[in-house]
Amino acid sequence: MMMFQGSLANWAEQLFSRFLRYEQCVDRLTLSFCMGVYIAFCPFVGFHTALVFLFAWLFALNFAVMLSVSMLVNNPWTMVPVYGAGHVFGDWVLSFFGMDHYEWNPSWITSLNSWARESIGLHGFSFWAFMIGGNILGVAFGALCYPLIKPFFIALKQRGAQKVKQTMDQSKRAAKRLAQKAQPIIKRVKARVKQKRHHEDHHAK
Repeated sequence: MMMFQGSLANWAEQLFSRFLRYEQCVDRLTLSFCMGVYIAFCPFVGFHTALVFLFAWLFALNFAVMLSVSMLVNNPWTMVPVYGAGHVFGDWVLSFFGMDHYEWNPSWITSLNSWARESIGLHGFSFWAFMIGGNILGVAFGALCYPLIKPFFIALKQRGAQKVKQTMDQSKRAAKRLAQKAQPIIKRVKARVKQKRHHEDHHAK
């Protein structure tokens, strides 16, 4: 279990470090991450990539980060639980306010419910529960991620800056040692050049 947690932590750190390569501004990176979470829960099925383009253009966010996060959260393996959670939550919200939202279903949803009931025994899909629940969960999880993810990105960036500084310091020390080793050689070369010039001047006289 500990090995799994360690490998998962390393994987997450590598993933977020890769995000930092895409975007150096921590604020823009965090907003792009949170917007990607919202898009993942967004109930506009089939338009997620279009939403990534739209938000990247409207809010000057990072396209690669938003697309990566949205696909990481919502993919063929997680699509059913993500959309299912949105529908269940939306159904709970509308029922809490005493709204009979099934009556508001568009006609094509009613036909879909009838087909699902006859074919696979499922029923009770609500268009408005799906739309409202997915959007609320997307906004909620996106907003929740901001204060949790931003300090992590800041720490990663500082660690990266420290690594760059350490590399530069090591390069400076190596260059200084090389210069110190080269000084005796340079002195001998200068002495030989000076001696040769003195010898040539002596013969010229």
